[in-house]
Amino acid sequence: MRPPSWKSELRLTDLDAEQEIEVTCLRCKKMRYEKPRELLLVDGMKHFYCDQVETTLRCKDRWCKGAVRIALIHDDSVEGFTGGMA
Repeated sequence: MRPPSWKSELRLTDLDAEQEIEVTCLRCKKMRYEKPRELLLVDGMKHFYCDQVETTLRCKDRWCKGAVRIALIHDDSVEGFTGGMA
C-alpha cells in the first residue's frame, strides 16, 4: 500500500474550478492542461479523488492512448516533491 499523498486526499470537487491541472503522457511525453470543471463533466468523475482521475485519464493522442501523470499548477508553477534534506 502506498503512503497517502495529495492525490489520494483531494477530490476533484475540492479543487478550484479554474485551477489548471497539468496532464503529461508517460509514453509519448505530450502535455496538456485540464481544468477541474471540464473533468467534472466526464461521466463518473464527479466523486473521484485525484489519484483515480490520474488512473482514468489517457493521452489524447489518437495513436498513443498511454497512461498519464497529473500535477497541480499554482501561480504558474508545477507542484512537485517538496521534501528532502534540511
